[in-house]
Amino acid sequence: MTATSACLVGCVALFGAGAQAQAPTGQIQGTVRGETGVPLEGVGVVAIGTHFGAVTRPDGRYVIPRVTPGTYQLRATRIGYTSRDQAITVVAGEEASADFALPSAAIALDQVVVVGYGTELRKDLTGSIGSVSSDDISNIPVARIDQAIPGLVSGVQVQTTNAQPGAVMRLRVRGSGSLQASNDPLVVVDGVIGADLNAISPSDIESVDVLKDASATAIYGTRGANGVILVTTKRGRPGQITFDYTGYTGMQDVSKHIPLLSGPEFARLYMLNPNHDKSVTFAHPESLATTDWQNVIYQTAPVRSHDVRISGTAGTTSLMLSANWFDQDGVVLGSDFGRGSLRVNLDQGLGERVRVGTRVSYSRSVGNQVRVNTGYGSAGGPVTMMALRFAPTIPVYDTSGKFSGPLLAGQVMDNPLAIVDLRSDKSTTDYFIGNAFAEFDLVPGLTLRSSLAYTSRSFLEQQYTSRQLQASLNLGQANLDNTKGSTWLSENTITLRRTLAGKHDFTVLGGFTAQETRSVSNGEQGVGFTSDQLGYARINAADRVTGTSSLSRSRLASFLARVNYGFAGKYLVTGTIRGDGSSKFAVNNKWATFPSVAVAWRVSDEPFFRRLAPAVSELKLRLSAGRTGNEAIPAYQSLAAWSVGSPYAIGLTTFNNGATLDRITNPNLRWESTNEYDAGLDLGLLENRVSVTVDAYHKTTSDLLYAKQVPYFTGFDSYLANIGKVQNRGLELAVDTRHTVGPLQLRLGGNLSLNRSKVLDLGADREFFLAGANSSLPNIRDGAIVRVGEPLGNFYGYAWDGIFQDSVEAAHSGQPGAKPGAEKFRDLNGDGVVNSADRTILGNAQPRYLFGLTGVIGYKGLSFSYIVRGALDFQVVNLNRLGMETPGGSTNMLRSVLDYWTPTNHTNAMTGLGIGPDNSRMSSRWIEDGSFVRLQNVTVDWAVPPELTRRFGARQLRLYVSGQNLFTATRYSWYDPEVSSRGTGDRDLGWDDSSYPGTRTVTFGMNVGF
Repeated sequence: MTATSACLVGCVALFGAGAQAQAPTGQIQGTVRGETGVPLEGVGVVAIGTHFGAVTRPDGRYVIPRVTPGTYQLRATRIGYTSRDQAITVVAGEEASADFALPSAAIALDQVVVVGYGTELRKDLTGSIGSVSSDDISNIPVARIDQAIPGLVSGVQVQTTNAQPGAVMRLRVRGSGSLQASNDPLVVVDGVIGADLNAISPSDIESVDVLKDASATAIYGTRGANGVILVTTKRGRPGQITFDYTGYTGMQDVSKHIPLLSGPEFARLYMLNPNHDKSVTFAHPESLATTDWQNVIYQTAPVRSHDVRISGTAGTTSLMLSANWFDQDGVVLGSDFGRGSLRVNLDQGLGERVRVGTRVSYSRSVGNQVRVNTGYGSAGGPVTMMALRFAPTIPVYDTSGKFSGPLLAGQVMDNPLAIVDLRSDKSTTDYFIGNAFAEFDLVPGLTLRSSLAYTSRSFLEQQYTSRQLQASLNLGQANLDNTKGSTWLSENTITLRRTLAGKHDFTVLGGFTAQETRSVSNGEQGVGFTSDQLGYARINAADRVTGTSSLSRSRLASFLARVNYGFAGKYLVTGTIRGDGSSKFAVNNKWATFPSVAVAWRVSDEPFFRRLAPAVSELKLRLSAGRTGNEAIPAYQSLAAWSVGSPYAIGLTTFNNGATLDRITNPNLRWESTNEYDAGLDLGLLENRVSVTVDAYHKTTSDLLYAKQVPYFTGFDSYLANIGKVQNRGLELAVDTRHTVGPLQLRLGGNLSLNRSKVLDLGADREFFLAGANSSLPNIRDGAIVRVGEPLGNFYGYAWDGIFQDSVEAAHSGQPGAKPGAEKFRDLNGDGVVNSADRTILGNAQPRYLFGLTGVIGYKGLSFSYIVRGALDFQVVNLNRLGMETPGGSTNMLRSVLDYWTPTNHTNAMTGLGIGPDNSRMSSRWIEDGSFVRLQNVTVDWAVPPELTRRFGARQLRLYVSGQNLFTATRYSWYDPEVSSRGTGDRDLGWDDSSYPGTRTVTFGMNVGF
């Protein structure tokens, strides 16, 4: 069902009242057919400027009851067809008829698009909005809706930073503008702000609309700077009650194995190393067996999903009930994710002027995670890195049947399979969303809407690391984290729609909202257990028990208004303003105002243009400007903070009730603000069978929020302040075509995005380093830099220059510790010494180009579709190699170390035997090109002919086979270039350190309806 259809369906009651007596009315009925005469289901028929409307049944018929007498302009719309208008007069007590014939069209300019606090026809949009319908993603088997949209919307980057089941995605709309506050877009699900996409079944979703420019996002004020993603869930289908089942099952596999040394190769290099540990020797390396630890912990893993839905409409009552179960095993042993969800969408009409409804959903997610992304230098190590570095000469079990230990005594490494079996990390998340609304038509064209939403989230994580693992220092370690949060949101708006003199169209929106968010968390850690049987269930039995707790609350009050004006459908103006007051900020900056304005000119509606360019069916020029904000920081950051419980001594006595000041106050702390300008063009050719959209934007984010370092003599490390300014500029292009020849249907699309960021100001600083946080290696410092005049996401370090070939070259290098066979770095400033002054920018983690290509080829009931996407011109820091390129080391290495340097093999690829990389220096040796082109999805779908489905009483039956992430063309040497081992934050983007491997998935699915 289309978004238009959903807006026209009547509502299920919050209160069980029936229709009240009304003045005499009439009725409109008719039939809608396609250009070939076939009846069309799901067409929205509405009387323009009123709430009167209906949706066609499978036979193409519609009925609009209880219509006030008068003359109306009816409009029939459906995605994929050109809309048609027709005038009709309704007489009290009589039935009027209006039939429509809709020709197919590639692009539905009369498609209804969801915008903030309302909807608009696509042809009337003045802002930049990208849309994805349920038809676009129905055959893409994913756990989260954001996993289905990469490559489908220009200007939107969706990145799989962690392939572990249940992991969150990284979303960016038109780049990143903040250093420390979140750059995540605002997510709004059925009007509920801040909803969690991980809690929503993708099969429940009707459409996803991405608001990109300030004209579209300013209505969300302090939360609109990073873009807004509007998710609309499905409502009751028009007509009688239907039952639908959608399900799929599939298998996942690791998309790539890392090439490592075999057992004999490892042993031979180990023995050739003159500095090897003499406590372990290999007399006959060639006779040794090889343990492939990747095969030990990786598996072919199943994924399953089952969804049932009951949907229908009776009179003015609409109902949609759904239940979903998603279950995914990870390709790494010990990892999995499962989610069960329930949803009830109810709508009811109470007479002609009142509509009420509810949107209620509940989900529970349970996941088991394995340890990844922690760096090979951490105690015990992550399981993925241990599978690569554990010696291949070691068997899985020793002669006593226990897990084998590392090659050398004292090595801080755990058997990879032991890590899987002896460490547990289980998380359980319960998520509830409830939203109730009521709409009142006070007078024709004037609608009051009031809604109240409540969300709650409960998160429990239970970890235990066995006494048998070095990761717990052989003591046993348990962690319990429990977080509960809730939000209530009240929104009240009034909307006036008027048409004056037949040419002046006004839509005026005004309203106020209030929101409160609460969160409480408790954590406990226990170290030192006498038995692994105790674990986190008896954390108080540990030798040392510590705990933490926190409580936070924030509030936001807002006033908003928007005016849409159109003259003769050709000249369009939109003005928006929102005032927000947030408790997060200091007393001097509680309130701020965020305005925007946009204008558009539908040139194609001008008589002169129709004569000049008859092949151009749509041409619209758009301009917009506006300001949005970003308040995505924790509460209380402007206030001084005390740490209670710090012990201190007076004489020989120690007291445990001391308190220290942890954070100083900042009475001037305020939100970030983004000024954005956008120029766009919407072009339709050949009766809109070809669509082209172009947008150019320029946005500047000021008052950047960042933890500014302060001198040590103050007694503090840093405080949150507004320090600088970042600019993003870009260009977006989207092309969509559709052509039908008899039973053959062809649709091709593509999009391209270019974004450039630039740091304009850092206050009193010209640059600062992001030290330490980017790596678990204690000696890798200052690996990333933020510098005025440069883009965000830069890597920083030494320029690697190969290997020293002889002692003469080493002696004249000016590099400390230089010797033949060791790494060589460039003396960039030419002073004869290699030191920190020679560091330079090595690369950037932000792709300069993003693109997507889509295609659908259909013949009768058979269709083939694909999605290809890519990211170009960006770099990744491959820290995995840093510990795996030491020829002759005591842990396993990459096969590339076989080409190691010797006095007779003057290679520049690898150091000499026993000479490891210089891990005290971040260098360009570890920087790799991350550019890639990926076959994201391929699907073959068959809609079984109705004459066959009717034999077993089914309304419809679809069967499909789908492949995800089948092939990636890239020069990156590790699992996946779309990686971020340090999380989804922009400061830590592009570091690959012990990541979870990417997966390839093939699924078989079906959809059957009764």
